[in-house]
Amino acid sequence: MQSGDSPVCAAIPPLAWPDPGGRLVLPPWPSPATDAPPLLLLLDRRESQLQALVTPLGDLLDPGERQRLRQLRRQGDGERFLLGRGALRLILGGWLGCDPAGLVLGAGPQGKPELNFQQAVGQAKGGHPPQFNVSHSGDLILLGFHSRRPVGVDVEQRRPVPEWEGIAGRCLPPQESERIRALPEERRSDAFLAAWCLLEAGLKARGLGLFTGEPAGPGAGEDPHPDHWPLVLPEGYVGAAALA
Repeated sequence: MQSGDSPVCAAIPPLAWPDPGGRLVLPPWPSPATDAPPLLLLLDRRESQLQALVTPLGDLLDPGERQRLRQLRRQGDGERFLLGRGALRLILGGWLGCDPAGLVLGAGPQGKPELNFQQAVGQAKGGHPPQFNVSHSGDLILLGFHSRRPVGVDVEQRRPVPEWEGIAGRCLPPQESERIRALPEERRSDAFLAAWCLLEAGLKARGLGLFTGEPAGPGAGEDPHPDHWPLVLPEGYVGAAALA
């Protein structure tokens, strides 16, 4: 899949979660319209109200998630995983009227998190379980939801990428690589990361890996060129969302 083949919509800002007042307000159920943009929530580890949730959100993890958490040796990696998975459980449980700790979260062929189908359909509004995806980098955790369409999100902390040209040559459309190469050198890493996020979000929406030809399972045969949105994020970060 090439991000250059897909429509890129105007940038959208995710909603901060918890809200600026620190309240655990349940976000509204994603719009039922097929053409609606994804609902995006942004968690920032630098916020004190989120740090206060580390223990209660960690209590929602199932045994498999706790084992995975123990395997993450760096504190930042573990905290990002805990907050992202715990928030995902809390929000999905609130929407579906289920115990968040009792939700059965699995993984698709490329590791994309997914909800147990029978559990989701049994509780979902109108029989349509919400689609969702998670990404994290640095201090940010990004959650994406949609009521009908598979969603993918990606966030990256801005940083120098001296090897960008080799990666772009393997993964990005030639015209995108040329566009980045034409920029002043000091802007190329940021431009590459922005293009990378659009690519990753689209692949994740379709349930694909970078070098996978076709999706397996749900999503197979759908439009191969998802809708894409760049994101308005705090300084030092770039991100994107996509719907398949």
